Amino acid sequence: MLVLRRKSSEATAPMKMKATVSLMLGVVLTLSIFGVSFAAHKGQAAQTFKKPEFPLRVTDQANHKVFIKAKPTRIASTTEGEDEILSALVPKKDIVLVTAFASNPSYSNIVNFVKGIPKIGNANAEQILAVRPDLVLMASYDTPGVVGQIEQTGVPVYEFADFNSFANIEKNILITGRLTGTTAKAEVLVAHMRQELAALKKMTKNRLHPTILDDSSYGFAAGRNTTVNSVIVAAGGVNAANQLNGWQKITDEEIVKMNPSVIIDASDDAPFLKQLASNPALQTVSAIQHHRLYAINSADMTSVSQYAVQGARDLAAMLYPSHR
Repeated sequence: MLVLRRKSSEATAPMKMKATVSLMLGVVLTLSIFGVSFAAHKGQAAQTFKKPEFPLRVTDQANHKVFIKAKPTRIASTTEGEDEILSALVPKKDIVLVTAFASNPSYSNIVNFVKGIPKIGNANAEQILAVRPDLVLMASYDTPGVVGQIEQTGVPVYEFADFNSFANIEKNILITGRLTGTTAKAEVLVAHMRQELAALKKMTKNRLHPTILDDSSYGFAAGRNTTVNSVIVAAGGVNAANQLNGWQKITDEEIVKMNPSVIIDASDDAPFLKQLASNPALQTVSAIQHHRLYAINSADMTSVSQYAVQGARDLAAMLYPSHR
């Protein structure tokens, strides 16, 4: 199972501190948007202007050369992670295509935002080009050959290939900010993610760190080098399947050997947890003996955008209910 899809509650800092931080971020963002910074120099205010962001030449994660002549105003996305990232960075009017998943509340945190924007299921060049994009954001798992077909028309395409950690998500946000001329907003979004993760780390520092298995009806478990692994660790847990690399098939015998103290699954697959709980072969597993099987909101748990942090918050709330 290739999981490539996955809101954020208030941090626990005092309201006064939050207001101060918000104000500071707002000032920094405002100055950054206008490309101006001010510094004192011999008693006078010195003014520095940022270099223009376009034209832009970059190499994407599939090692393709990408040239963007001017700031895009017609952006097409064929990956839900990018749908969600774009929603935080650019005006809705600049997004001309998103994935069908973006309008499904089981997988998306931006259902209301994408209303009225054309949707695409499987990526195909004809439907993408029909919306006349000046930038297309795709993923390595999209239909082979589509990237080349679009590139032949002269439309720039950036192909993302890395989705398996919070670090990758942060990198993708910053790249998207650069591609869309919204670098300052992207930096603020990443800073907020890091602030949320730091708060979670502080909250769980002196708690017990349960072993957690992410399993599903598809028969795959989330090992290391998956976004779910990052979610588990950020929530204060230890991945029981850490010896596996990526998403791997597992058997009942392997689950018994792992003996996780908690088992989780995405909420859209929640009935599977009941099957596990009643499975005769798993009755010695700690999570089943102590009834610690949790369904985590699918839209958060399967996210590969900024909303993945909320997946960690959702899980932490299950593990440490007194700290919700």
